[in-house]
Amino acid sequence: MEGRMGIKHSIYTVLNSAYMTFGKIFIKSYLEHNYDNCNYFFILDAGLNDVDKKYLETFDKVRIIGSNVSTSFQNGNTSEDWTTTVVAKTYGLREIILNYENLMPLIMIDSDCLVLQNLSPLIDKTKDLQICHRKNHITPMLGSYVCFNKPNLDFLNKWIKTIPTISTPWKESPALGKVYNEFKDKLNIDLINENIVSCINKSDINDNVRIVHFKSGGAHKTIEEAIQKRIYDRGYKEEVKKYV
Repeated sequence: MEGRMGIKHSIYTVLNSAYMTFGKIFIKSYLEHNYDNCNYFFILDAGLNDVDKKYLETFDKVRIIGSNVSTSFQNGNTSEDWTTTVVAKTYGLREIILNYENLMPLIMIDSDCLVLQNLSPLIDKTKDLQICHRKNHITPMLGSYVCFNKPNLDFLNKWIKTIPTISTPWKESPALGKVYNEFKDKLNIDLINENIVSCINKSDINDNVRIVHFKSGGAHKTIEEAIQKRIYDRGYKEEVKKYV
C-alpha cells in the first residue's frame, strides 16, 4: 500500500439539498485527506437548490453533473424519491465515464460518509474493479464503495439493466451482487472488507478504517431523524463538528 499513497483518482457521489449535512461532512473530510490526489469530485445533482449549488461550486475539485431527477427525501429513506435517486446514480456514473478524460480510477461512494484517511492506498490498478464486500450476508456486495480502475462498460451496463429487476426498495447493492456473480470469472475484481470502507460502529474503528458510513439502520420518517440517529446517536459528534 505504501507505493500507492499518491495515486490520483476521482470521486463520484449523488446529493440533494436534504442530504447536505451528510454531503458537507463527506466532501470536507474527503478533501482534507485526499485533496492532492483528487482529479475530480463529481456530484450528481438529485435536487440541489441554488444556495447549495453555489456552496459546492466553491470547491475547485467539484463538478456538478445535471440529472433529470429532483428529489427532496422529505419522507425519509423509504420514499419513491430515495429509490429514484439511487437508481439514477449508475446512469450518472456511465455518463461521466463516457464524457470525461483523466478521471480513472473513479470511486463511487455514498454521500453519507466520513473519510478518515487517504483513500489512494486502497487503489489497486491491477484490478478492473474493487467492491465493498461483507461476508456471510444475503447482500454481500455493497454499492456504497465501488472503484472503477477501468471503464468496464459491459459490467456497468449490466448493472444498470439489472437494477429495475430487483423487487425490493434496496435495489443497487442486490443488483451489484448479481452482476458480480456473472462477471467474477471475466474480470479481475477485488473485494474490500466492509469495515475498511463502510464502517458503521464507532467501536469498530481501527487504523485500517478509511471510511465511516452513516448507513441507515432502518426506515427514518424525516431527514432530521436520519441525521440524529445515524450520526449523533452513534457517537460521532466530535468527529463531524468541524465539517458541519
